[in-house]
Amino acid sequence: MSLDEFDEVNPNEAVVAKKKMTLDRFLQQFNTLDMNNYGSWPLSVKITCWIMIVLMIGALGYFLVIRGQLDDISNAQAQEQNLLNEFREKDSKLRNLQQLQAQLQEMEANFNQQLEQLPKETEIPGLVEDINVSGVNSGLKFKNIRLENEIRQEFFIEQPISIEATGDYHAFGSFVSGIAALPRIVTLHDFEITGTENTEKKSDIPQITYNVKAKTYRYIGNTDNEQATDAATAANTATAGGAQ
Repeated sequence: MSLDEFDEVNPNEAVVAKKKMTLDRFLQQFNTLDMNNYGSWPLSVKITCWIMIVLMIGALGYFLVIRGQLDDISNAQAQEQNLLNEFREKDSKLRNLQQLQAQLQEMEANFNQQLEQLPKETEIPGLVEDINVSGVNSGLKFKNIRLENEIRQEFFIEQPISIEATGDYHAFGSFVSGIAALPRIVTLHDFEITGTENTEKKSDIPQITYNVKAKTYRYIGNTDNEQATDAATAANTATAGGAQ
């Protein structure tokens, strides 16, 4: 064959064209596999098998190992958040507790101060004398001051004191101011004011009669302590008498 005849030959006939890979051909490769000769498998089939094996190992690892650990991590994060919220709540309560303790101490101090202003049973006659002196210094004339029956409440004992006096408005105002200045707690209730003609001084200013009920209070704890002290004193006295 001459050179010119060789050039006239179709290049497509001289070169074997490569077949393109199609889906059908790819699937046919799996049907013709030799299970006893892995090395003869096509490269595309080997790569596919490797990918499937890797995916299966990854899926098994996820469901057998990783998924449980992820659940444990989620539970630990939820527990951490709950503990953090609990810590914040307790920290807030602790701060409020410190403020409440300070307020409680202040209230106890005020309460004890108020208790000191409540007369004891043995101080009632002296308190009545202070009321009488305050009225006389204010210009009132007392007709009657008497102790009424005690009224026992849940935490304290109420001691009413009935007061009847005469005098003008200024004297009564001064008397009320004097009562407020007493070192003991005394409240005034049930005011009855009656004006009559002033026959003594023959003045147009009427003579005022005041009927007022004053009340003082005793803490029940103080009374219980006094009774316990009296009982102890009586017991000691009886023991001493028996020893003699």
